[in-house]
Amino acid sequence: MILRTLLENQLSQNRALQAEHGLSFLVEVENKKILFDCSAGKAARQNAKKMNVSLEDVDYVVLSHSHYDHAGGYPDMVSHGVRAPLITGPYFFEEKYALDGSKYVYLGCGFGQDFLEKKKIEHRVCEKSITLFPGCHVVGGFERSYDFEKAPARFVRQTSAGMIEDDFPDEVCLVVETQKGLAVIVGCSHPGILNMVQTVKKRFDAPVYAVFGGSHLVEADEERLSATMEILRDMGIGIAGFNHCTGDAAQKRMGENEDGTRYSHLKSGDCIFLS
Repeated sequence: MILRTLLENQLSQNRALQAEHGLSFLVEVENKKILFDCSAGKAARQNAKKMNVSLEDVDYVVLSHSHYDHAGGYPDMVSHGVRAPLITGPYFFEEKYALDGSKYVYLGCGFGQDFLEKKKIEHRVCEKSITLFPGCHVVGGFERSYDFEKAPARFVRQTSAGMIEDDFPDEVCLVVETQKGLAVIVGCSHPGILNMVQTVKKRFDAPVYAVFGGSHLVEADEERLSATMEILRDMGIGIAGFNHCTGDAAQKRMGENEDGTRYSHLKSGDCIFLS
């Protein structure tokens, strides 16, 4: 498995690339290519070109959830030749907002089901799990085993019944089987990174070796951060490449970790090679 960070909040050593608040990975497995998240705008596509990787021939596109910083760049990808089947979770097209005092801030993806129909793009909805091909799966419908992992109350979504607190039923992750165990690629982990990893372990009855992506620990207090790192270690996570919404304090703490899990910050241009 090859995981390429097309875009993240920060730049790595390649200063010719771009960074923005968002996330996009290109995952290559068994001669198949999965575009996981598309960030917010054009930068992920432009970075891919500078990294000498083609996106027009991707086999699947997976959008972890419909916030703009993960899905907003998708229409630009489509306008530049990406026509692969799109996999999302349920309720993906319910509009997303953040409650800021008395006002709502739009956080949605900026396109609807009609866009996919117009472009004749196949759309598959993952309720629990979808196998893309042997050894590669999309997983959703996460069990909430750790009650201290809650999405901030400011995140809301517009439903047919009105505005409700967003528990992110649309969130999905990518799961790749490797020789060392399962590799889990996440977007923002709004349902909780531990809840997501635990669900994957249970569904596949297999150990999770690696986790990559946004952990949404940016607002975690010291108690939650310590508990998260301890539980990840006890789960047997060998390597974790967190980024995007993980937060500087959590990244610093993880960078100083010397007990079990090996942490790294995957920035724009950073790549992971797993056998």
